[in-house]
Amino acid sequence: MLLVSNFSGQNSVSGIRKITQDEKELYSYCDLSDVDNMILSHSSLARRLEILNVRALIKELGLNIRIQYKERKPICDEGFISISHSDELAGIIWSRETEYSLDIEKISSRMLRISNRAFSVEEHTFAGADLRKLTILWNCKECVYKLANNKGIDFKKQIQVLPFNENDKIMCDYFYDTNRKRTYVFDYKQILDHTYVWGKQIISNDTKR
Repeated sequence: MLLVSNFSGQNSVSGIRKITQDEKELYSYCDLSDVDNMILSHSSLARRLEILNVRALIKELGLNIRIQYKERKPICDEGFISISHSDELAGIIWSRETEYSLDIEKISSRMLRISNRAFSVEEHTFAGADLRKLTILWNCKECVYKLANNKGIDFKKQIQVLPFNENDKIMCDYFYDTNRKRTYVFDYKQILDHTYVWGKQIISNDTKR
């Protein structure tokens, strides 16, 4: 069931749907590729539902694209795609020319359990014990992680989310070298009991720290 669409701007297609559990109905609805069927045949039920709901969302949004995976990162035959899901929601952003990143996360006390290893002193000072703010910080760091495409990133030390006011855009820095950083800009919203963040890189790799 499509919940929201076209939240990411004019040069992209985006949407979020509620994950449905009827596997038989999803199989009959989705236009599956040979790659999809191969992955589905070796996946758990939870993973199959994630894949099928994403393919259903792609169809609901009117996109005619095929997804493959390169080192577990989704890529498509045309343009760029970012995929995110929780146990309850699945979302995508697709753009022909711009690489966006999307992350969806349920607001929960899990953020308190991971906060010491994920957030800096400055980020703790900003968010405190506010679960919604902590979740948005985590969303931003996950988005940076996807865009940077570097599995060895230290979320706490290398990704800095700058303080933000409600309804403002969020700026993030990724320090990928001793004196070099990349800067990203993100938007965010809430749907049901989830936050979702999306955005892109805005400043090149040559920016000094």
